[in-house]
Amino acid sequence: MPGLMQNYYIMYMKNLIVAMALGLCSTVACAQGESEKDFHDVRLATLKGDSVSLSAYVGKHKYVLVDFWASWCGPCMREMPNVKAAYAKYKSRGLEVVGISLDRDKRAWQGAVTRMEMTWPQMTDVNASGSNAATVYGVQYIPYTLIFDKKGNIVAQNLHGAEMLDKLEELMPAKK
Repeated sequence: MPGLMQNYYIMYMKNLIVAMALGLCSTVACAQGESEKDFHDVRLATLKGDSVSLSAYVGKHKYVLVDFWASWCGPCMREMPNVKAAYAKYKSRGLEVVGISLDRDKRAWQGAVTRMEMTWPQMTDVNASGSNAATVYGVQYIPYTLIFDKKGNIVAQNLHGAEMLDKLEELMPAKK
């Protein structure tokens, strides 16, 4: 077990240093998961292998729900119907959902997207040293969500189920 913990620590420190060196986090607290409430752009790969920046979605006059998940994560799969419900209900009110998978196996990732009928944009940046996006946003476990407002500010994080749906209703109430 000491080897495993040592490898985790080395990976964690490497990601921390990279996030700070790239200016993605200006403080150790941010890189350790305490949000600065600001948007930090990251480049990700789509299911087709294309490269896209998170800024293609965030700060474009829409609310954006970013969902960190993986096909091997039981709690993520159990939460996915709530993400689907949020997308179905709030897309017409200005919500975009972006899935960021932490899968290392592309076939498993693609299979879960198809099986769960995820029709919103899906991306990943997982490599041998972990996920830069997860490090930048302080994701230490999944499922994990971020909600960005229309200007790109984080307005909520780590909400699931009814809490997530209630927050989206508060942000995007039905027009009367």
